[in-house]
Amino acid sequence: MPAPHTRKNAIAAEHTEVTNAYAIRVTNAKYRSANINGVIELANGKNSFHVLGQELCAKAKLAWFDMEFKKGFRSINLSGAQVQILPNYTGEVISKLA
Repeated sequence: MPAPHTRKNAIAAEHTEVTNAYAIRVTNAKYRSANINGVIELANGKNSFHVLGQELCAKAKLAWFDMEFKKGFRSINLSGAQVQILPNYTGEVISKLA
């Protein structure tokens, strides 16, 4: 079964331990129509932040259901979210939404 394109009730389904990672703690971030609340590891450190259209986004190491992204990241929408940058973060991060 292919992974759904949109699922607004998707939640953090898996977590991974990281050491000395560049991460962000988010409240009300979005991927597709799903809300994301928690800590996410960024794919390219501080160079992960970018603008898509008029939305501030970040490249995050995150799986969507059982699909890994070929580029190694998903673009998380940070517009309207509370974001705390966590350089050198050690601890648990969200690794999969489902």
